[in-house]
Amino acid sequence: MSSKMTKAPGAQRSPSPRPGSGQQARGAGAKDRKARIFARLPLRGQFPSRMAPRPPAGFDYPATLAGSTAHFRVYYETGFANGPAIAAGVQATVEADYTALALWFGGLPLPTLPINVILVPGIGGAYHYGCAAVDLYCDADNGPNPDVDLSRMLVVAEEAEVFEAAQGRGWNCGASNGEGLSRVLAAERYPAQLNGFATAAAWLDSPNRPDWVSRTDPSDQHAVSTGCAVLFLNYLRYQLGYEWTPIIAAAGAMLESTYNALTGRTGGFAPFKALLDVHFPPGQPAGLTTDNPFPLT
Repeated sequence: MSSKMTKAPGAQRSPSPRPGSGQQARGAGAKDRKARIFARLPLRGQFPSRMAPRPPAGFDYPATLAGSTAHFRVYYETGFANGPAIAAGVQATVEADYTALALWFGGLPLPTLPINVILVPGIGGAYHYGCAAVDLYCDADNGPNPDVDLSRMLVVAEEAEVFEAAQGRGWNCGASNGEGLSRVLAAERYPAQLNGFATAAAWLDSPNRPDWVSRTDPSDQHAVSTGCAVLFLNYLRYQLGYEWTPIIAAAGAMLESTYNALTGRTGGFAPFKALLDVHFPPGQPAGLTTDNPFPLT
């Protein structure tokens, strides 16, 4: 991964990083500048190289500015044929998605704006360099009839992590709880786009269905712990009936903390697992292609 991208003919040169942009580390005072990644798990394609620190300046790709909104600048990789159309589609919806996320996070303002969306075909997902980083690299469909909602969903997933960092109360985008939250919120806005990214079945099909509710996996790259997180968050929302705003406000270092703050009870994993064991018997392939089987009766 080169430290700079050469300006291509006709390209809009990407700006140097600002405080809070692609070089900001995740978490207050953290020194980890590795990429935070939303991808089909296990990682494949370009993503293993993104675990290295970000180059010192500029975007990872030569980028052409397509347009701006109140909170965003939308770019596409220079020379990408579908870039102008997909960028226009993303630009048309980013403010509505931003408003939805801001409401879910209790009206929380982001400390660093604008958010830069860089649309790049074929990267297989999305990433940014730190939970608070606002340079969001998102996949874009290079087919003859491009699916703009793929890019829209990925923008929401990465943007949700920026809100998690701004809230600073326990949703860690580099851990299973924060990764799970970013995925369920992205699916809430664009449910049809989770195909290929869903992780719930990885946990359901795992031996012993480990408890990632009363403990948190310090990684965002394990499908089993992420699968447990997305299932439990959807259980809180669609089985127990709590809205996203109070769920997000009940942030904590573990999903058990969120459960306790919402319900006043402890031991959230046991009833959650018992319900799923009835409907998806352990030791049998779950066959679940989404992250949300709820409500279950």
